[in-house]
Amino acid sequence: MYKRLSPFYEHTIKLHSGARTGIFIISEFKFDILEENTIFNLKNFTSKILPTITVCGSALFLMHGKVSADQIDNTNQNQNNAQTATINTEGSTNSASNNNDSSTTLTNNPEVANTAQSGQDDNAAASTDNTQTQTSQNTTTSQSSTNTAEETKQQPTYDVNDHGNYAWMDSVKLNDNGQVQINGWHATNDAAGKSYHYIIAYDNTTQSELGRVQVTDPVARPDVQRAHNVYGADKSGFNVTFNINPDVLANADSISFISRYSARASVNGKYTDFWYAPITFDKKNHAYLDSVTIKDGQLQVSGWNATNQAANKQYHTIIVYDRTADKVVASQIVNNTARPDVAKVYPNVVNADKSGFTASFDLSQLNLNHQLQIISRYGTNKAGNGSNVDYYFTPITNGNYTNQANLESFNISDGKQLNISGWHADDISKLESNHFLILFDNTANKQVATMKVNQLNRPDVAKVYQSVATAGQSGFNATFNLADLNLTPGHSYSLVSRYSTSANGNGDDGQYTDYWFNTGALNQQAYYLENVKMTNEGLHVAGWMASDYAMGRNNAYIIILNDGKEIGRQKVDLTYRSDVANAKSGIYNSTKSGFDTTVKFNPAVATGNLQVLMRFSSDANGDRDYADQYSQKYASNASFFDSIQVSDTSIYVSGWHASDQAANKPYQYLIFLDANTGQELYRQRVTDINRSRGDVAAANPAIINADKSGYQLAFTIPSQLDHHNVKIIHRITDDINGNGNYVDAYSDPVSIHNNRWAWPFPSVGEGHFMGAQLFGVNPGGQFRQNGFHDGLDFGAYDHPGTQVHAIHSGTIVGVGYTAGLDWYVLQDTGEYLIVYQEAFSNRGNINVTPGQKIEVGDVIGNRDTSHVHIGITREHNFNRALAKSFTNDGTWLNPLEIIRNGLNG
Repeated sequence: MYKRLSPFYEHTIKLHSGARTGIFIISEFKFDILEENTIFNLKNFTSKILPTITVCGSALFLMHGKVSADQIDNTNQNQNNAQTATINTEGSTNSASNNNDSSTTLTNNPEVANTAQSGQDDNAAASTDNTQTQTSQNTTTSQSSTNTAEETKQQPTYDVNDHGNYAWMDSVKLNDNGQVQINGWHATNDAAGKSYHYIIAYDNTTQSELGRVQVTDPVARPDVQRAHNVYGADKSGFNVTFNINPDVLANADSISFISRYSARASVNGKYTDFWYAPITFDKKNHAYLDSVTIKDGQLQVSGWNATNQAANKQYHTIIVYDRTADKVVASQIVNNTARPDVAKVYPNVVNADKSGFTASFDLSQLNLNHQLQIISRYGTNKAGNGSNVDYYFTPITNGNYTNQANLESFNISDGKQLNISGWHADDISKLESNHFLILFDNTANKQVATMKVNQLNRPDVAKVYQSVATAGQSGFNATFNLADLNLTPGHSYSLVSRYSTSANGNGDDGQYTDYWFNTGALNQQAYYLENVKMTNEGLHVAGWMASDYAMGRNNAYIIILNDGKEIGRQKVDLTYRSDVANAKSGIYNSTKSGFDTTVKFNPAVATGNLQVLMRFSSDANGDRDYADQYSQKYASNASFFDSIQVSDTSIYVSGWHASDQAANKPYQYLIFLDANTGQELYRQRVTDINRSRGDVAAANPAIINADKSGYQLAFTIPSQLDHHNVKIIHRITDDINGNGNYVDAYSDPVSIHNNRWAWPFPSVGEGHFMGAQLFGVNPGGQFRQNGFHDGLDFGAYDHPGTQVHAIHSGTIVGVGYTAGLDWYVLQDTGEYLIVYQEAFSNRGNINVTPGQKIEVGDVIGNRDTSHVHIGITREHNFNRALAKSFTNDGTWLNPLEIIRNGLNG
């Protein structure tokens, strides 16, 4: 049987620990008097609040509810701390012998299973007015009676009225051998007569004892005695070590440590316990990958992995897992190395001081373009098939392949060095850490040169490619000596930027990632003529010329061609042009490309189109092994008719004519040719010449005196030109009459009233007509049906002449024969249909054919009859119009009025 204490007690105790203050609420404790072979019954111990205090930051063990000698407010000696004290009196061991339902076995260990918690007698219970179980005054008296006679005689030097049970756990840590080392103190008057002091470890997860260690060498604690003058306080300290099974450290949720003073070595009988706050077990898995590098064809990884979950797992394996292929591609069992730095941060993790690892893997097993992940595994089986605890490190490659680059400069402008700069950002360059630049001849299919380069800062690239870890160090800059490269003009070259796992050669004996820049063929060339001007001595030219083909061809020439034939050459010493080098940095020796020279020849020999040929040659005379560039063609004879204005009575012509052959030719003429026959119709000398024309000089720099090439002329239209379509020649000549040696320039066809109406016999003009010849109903024409005449007759007497000329421009749409009409010609002007009839006795007298376009004044045919009849109608179907020949209904129109009215357009 047991007696319950007061039904409910609740006390508040303030604890002072530096800047830390804790409030502990203890309520409703139940103490059972059990059989002697049971230490305590956990079921009968309850607490409203169990405070938790973290020790050492992120350390393995978390301490709860500690109280130190310097922290306890002992103004009320009847109050206990917030940790549990269990006091056992030997005299009560039989009082609960039959209360088996209240008994809880601490462990299956037979050494502790027989240790029991005894209840206190009723008087002791009644005198205890606090919330922890402790010895009563009666218990104290009973204990005093059991002391030796010598003790009874002596007056105690400690406060026998202090009923507190005081204790503090100073530290709990793992030593270098993986043992749990604890130190602290436990002081109480109830320890009197209990000469055996034990520290017991208890697994709260399995509710079993893990082990116990006897304190055989107490630690002096005068500080405790000063705070709590109770029995044995001055030697209440302890420092003990536990060999706890690694399985417990790997699986336990928390461990409690108990300080026990016992009267017997077997821990049976009379004892007093103090339960320190449970220590929460750190189940976290701590790890860090210090280094991932590649060397000698091996992927080398190093780091550390510390976790209490590995306490019972003796095999440590480092695994390479290919997340892209979803498989393990490599693994290696490692021997852990010393890591005192890790142990310093995680002092309570088993073997943290030996948590380091290093592993190497053959690169041939790995694809660095895949997403690779390192796994640290502690296991109970070499093959990894047992119980394992894994740590997955962040993937060392992301598998999201990024390979971007830009070649910013490929500069051979100084003719001595090849300077290359740019950037290359690659996801796996942190592993393929050796950077090479390789110049490759695509035409010869061979490597020309290689250079290992250092990475340069490129924050601009990092800003764009934020997912590439090495983008900020992706820049490169390299210089090759052109004399060592032996480049071949005309060949195609590429620049290869290579990240490789190998530092040897060009890195091709390791895993590598390339970016190929197409630099193009070594066949670039360019020029620019900044000044071209014909002089009396020859052609002056200035500008620059550059060519990749200038390699090995050190002789530069300027050659002038006339219609493809050379008329002069000049060797030049090229000058420095930094502006050209900046603009054409990719062309060999473009920095030395300038020239300014005059190629001497007689301008008169420039009779055709001129060209400037720029040549690089290995021959001192420039006659063999050369590379040429050709300029545009420059005219040596050019002209333009700016204005040709034809009025009713006059014509005005202005323009310019420039020619290299104009020297010693002081006369100028305008000559008019029939556009159809080429026959000259008229010529007139131009006296208003040598007019200023700066625009012409600018457009035609290869023509001498082009700046004074303007002219103009106005005159009355002579009859020879009227109603003609003509071409105008502007002639520069040495003959005052316009013949001799000359240079001509031709205009496009020009209409001189050729779109107007004209008379069929130009030399006669309108002439005169008799009544019977006129259109319509007139005296003398009564012999015709209805007296109506559908046209106008031009008689051989009143309009003499053989050739019948077209009275308008148009198209011949028909030539035919009809009785009464003889042979006839039909002309369509677009508005009118004109018929020429009764003038041609045979087809041979007609000069035109259907489909032919004719101009006003052109000869239709030769009249060999007494007259020519001309009819005009808007009816374009001749047969329908012919049917109305004697009907005055408007089908046929009066030619005399149309020609008269249309003479002026």
